[in-house]
Amino acid sequence: MAATSYAYRGLEAVEKKDWAAAVPLLDKALEGSNSPLWLLARSHAHLELKNYEDALRDAELAYHVAAERGSGRKQMIDAQYRRATIYHRLKQYADSDCCAKWSMLLAEGRPAREDDGVEKNVDADGYYTVTYEDAVADNANQPDYSMRESLKDPGVKDPNAKTIKTGFESQWKRAYTWRTVVLGILKRLPKNDPGRKVHVSKIPPKPELKKVEKKAEPLVVELDSEDEKPVAKPSEPAPGSVPDEKLKLRADFYQSNQNVTVSLFVKGTKKEELNVKFSKNQVQISPIARAAAPYVKPGDREASSTLHLSGEINPAGSRWTATPSKIELVLQKATPGKWGSWGKEEIGIVENADQEEDIEEVTPSSSNQASAPAVKPAAAPAYPTSSRTGPKNWDKLEELEGVEDTESDVNAFFKKLYKDASPEQQRAMMKSFTESNGTALSTDWSDVKGRKVETVPPEGVEVKKWDS
Repeated sequence: MAATSYAYRGLEAVEKKDWAAAVPLLDKALEGSNSPLWLLARSHAHLELKNYEDALRDAELAYHVAAERGSGRKQMIDAQYRRATIYHRLKQYADSDCCAKWSMLLAEGRPAREDDGVEKNVDADGYYTVTYEDAVADNANQPDYSMRESLKDPGVKDPNAKTIKTGFESQWKRAYTWRTVVLGILKRLPKNDPGRKVHVSKIPPKPELKKVEKKAEPLVVELDSEDEKPVAKPSEPAPGSVPDEKLKLRADFYQSNQNVTVSLFVKGTKKEELNVKFSKNQVQISPIARAAAPYVKPGDREASSTLHLSGEINPAGSRWTATPSKIELVLQKATPGKWGSWGKEEIGIVENADQEEDIEEVTPSSSNQASAPAVKPAAAPAYPTSSRTGPKNWDKLEELEGVEDTESDVNAFFKKLYKDASPEQQRAMMKSFTESNGTALSTDWSDVKGRKVETVPPEGVEVKKWDS
């Protein structure tokens, strides 16, 4: 079974909270790829199984892999948040708050390697000095709010406090809420409690992927024709026995109004031997190594693929590059706008008579190569933008990436928050939630006991009284 199939089943098990079943499936998947998404899912399963060392290793490795790929900020944010939840279970509450703060900073768009000094907020004895009140007030840089409330005058908009939309607003709120929980616990601990000590660093040491013992492959014994001595050979599929559907490459893509970037994941790619041809509606690629069919050789039909695109492209403005594990295509759209998907793959070279004159062979792109001609931006249509495609339901994988953000998990989180709170904090939560019509939640009784908690509607929503 392919790594992606194991991953799909493992992610489904995580979604169903079948932690014991998820771990071995994701172990198999991670033998073929260090996907940050898969590592974070396995970390979640280990956490729920109380395998804290394994959970932390996977979270830290996911952070490094996402950082190395250069396009995994969401996974980096999730990895820091996962570290925060693991340290909370280990009763290292100061470490938990530091990791949650780093998750917030990444969600705000701050540089990953910025020396923010979060872990240096300690006193002379090395105990963490950040307070619950500090965390509650730490919302000035919350993303996606054009105008924030003034911290001096709650309820009054501050025109000088502007922030930008980063696309990670829900991750920021998740980490912000987590900090109030952790620092609420720290507030009740003795001053010399070990949970107040900071041991964590922003960028953790990169761990090695835990190796899982593999079972020996079955052997087929053949007799040598000369001396009749048995010769052991590993079994492999017979030529032509693997169907085309199983030969297709795992694909991912993202897009702007001008370009579609398609990543094809294939091991054993040799950039110097690769031949890529662009036409208006197709891309032809050969030779391609097929892990599922080792018998495929360059020149065979199965060693080539034709990509049928969802829209027309400008062949002259398109480019490609390759690494030993991935082929990346940057396709310039002939007409600016959004595509519903990138297209589909067909095994073999499929000639299109209408496009023979448009086929253009392009060499790999490099850092000194001239950039593609600019295309005038156009407004995006209303239908959905990029989503994962392929023989599997890759939309499901994308949804599972934020498995902890589902409605059921949010409800469970607040139930646990209420259950673990002190009677005073529970009174504060009930009063603030009720009086604000569900738009505010406070655990600070001293703050809300002497005032009415006002309704704070979401941005752009107007509060109206109900006329009975």
